[in-house]
Amino acid sequence: KALAQRDSSQADLQSAQSNEQQAEINFGYTDVTAPFDGVVSARKVSVLATIVQLDPIWVNFSASERDVLQVRAALASRGETTSSLIGIPVEVGSQTEDGYPHTGKLDYVAPTVNASTGTLAARAVFDNPDRALLPGYFVRVRIASRRQQPALLVPNVALGSDQGGPYVLVVNHDNVVEQRQVDAGQVIGDLRVIESGLGKDDRVIIGGIMRAIPGEKVDAEQRSASN
Repeated sequence: KALAQRDSSQADLQSAQSNEQQAEINFGYTDVTAPFDGVVSARKVSVLATIVQLDPIWVNFSASERDVLQVRAALASRGETTSSLIGIPVEVGSQTEDGYPHTGKLDYVAPTVNASTGTLAARAVFDNPDRALLPGYFVRVRIASRRQQPALLVPNVALGSDQGGPYVLVVNHDNVVEQRQVDAGQVIGDLRVIESGLGKDDRVIIGGIMRAIPGEKVDAEQRSASN
């Protein structure tokens, strides 16, 4: 009887030791270490939470296939490849900010164009010590696609768009309104770069556009760009 009780007690001890080891393993799971500094967001369930990195912060955006082709052509003309884009400056601005006050660097460009959207994914990284940018913000992105060079600018309000693409209304030498299809570039303040389709001596209609009808003669009042 004593031997049986000893064996039973020994078995109980081994079971308790096993339970203790399992408890230590489970306790180890309660200590979660984040791979980076951040702020813990609201808990989704009782034992999980999301840690959001704020500094640095990444901005994900995409470029149209047309923009991609233009950038690749510009790179080829300089004897460069897409790998040279990594590290170039990227500027962003939030919906309530004027211009593009935040400057970062491009750190990723997707190797393929998304066939369903016709866009190329890219990403830029920004220092964000003052937490001016938060995850989930929508921002405007600007990247210099070519080296600085003289460009033709028109007020952005002068541009219209139809099935043929962007256009402006101009007054020809006979004071007759013409619709001119143009290739529009980036926005700079209230102005838009015109890549092609317009000459520096063309008179672009910027006022009374709704009353200007192509083919009709007008009495144009000419103003300088500064006015």
